[in-house]
Amino acid sequence: MQEEIIEKCNEIRDLLVKKNESYGNAVFDRGVLFDIEPVQAIKARINDKMNRIINQKSFEDENDIQDLTGYLILLQVAMEEKKEKWKDEIIGDCTELPESFKYVKG
Repeated sequence: MQEEIIEKCNEIRDLLVKKNESYGNAVFDRGVLFDIEPVQAIKARINDKMNRIINQKSFEDENDIQDLTGYLILLQVAMEEKKEKWKDEIIGDCTELPESFKYVKG
């Protein structure tokens, strides 16, 4: 079973890389028409895909499951990127404290 898991993970990885090559980093950028934060846009795609899976009258298409899995991976990547960007913006380079933060013994 481990080989099947590895094979399926590789398929999804290859799909994500191929789509990223085709679309560029569009999924991680704000929209051209709508100024939507990427994490929220990916969550909306996940929601749409789940609705499609739930509302299908027949069996789920393997493509839908792969797409959903891919969106969940993209969500993880986008959330990690957002967290790092937030840390950089808020914290910045704190290796050198401003004079006002330094302890003055009095």
